[in-house]
Amino acid sequence: MTKLTPAETEKALSLPLGAMSPLWFLFAGAATAGAAYFWARTFFKPTNLEALTGLPLIADETVRPVIEATETVVETAAEAVKETVESAPDALEDAVETVVEAAPEVVETVQETVETVAEPVVEAAVAVADDLTRLSGIGPKLAQSLAERGVTRFADIAAWTEEDVSRFDKDMKLMGRVAREAWIDQAKRFAEALH
Repeated sequence: MTKLTPAETEKALSLPLGAMSPLWFLFAGAATAGAAYFWARTFFKPTNLEALTGLPLIADETVRPVIEATETVVETAAEAVKETVESAPDALEDAVETVVEAAPEVVETVQETVETVAEPVVEAAVAVADDLTRLSGIGPKLAQSLAERGVTRFADIAAWTEEDVSRFDKDMKLMGRVAREAWIDQAKRFAEALH
């Protein structure tokens, strides 16, 4: 090992070693990588363009006849079920009169059963549910959860108020998805397209 002269030692100590340290290059590389990661996550985040643009729903012309045919079939089926349900009370009344003559104690049980069963059947037949999974951000499980809370049509979501949004947000733990994914605007467009 060679000894440094006092002049060489003074010169070595006066070099800007702190500024030229390899650790500064390591810190700069880490900072650059962190910034690149942040901006990559920001720019490549998935975005619901339909909710941001607010453009009307444009259906492909090849799909439109299928949608119209499906709507016609659903409406016809709903009318047939409604007519059947509406005529059911007359048939039930005739059956009840026959039972009245045969056994008076059975009449009360039959009438109670008719009242409790007929009303939900009529409501279910009249209200045909929309496919809520067509809304961006609503999957089958979320659609089922909404149906359990009485929301089965696009018009139901389109009519939500701020109180409804906050109630559903809290009850279903949606964490602001209704506003973020513009469910109400989407539901309004789908409801208008259906009618």
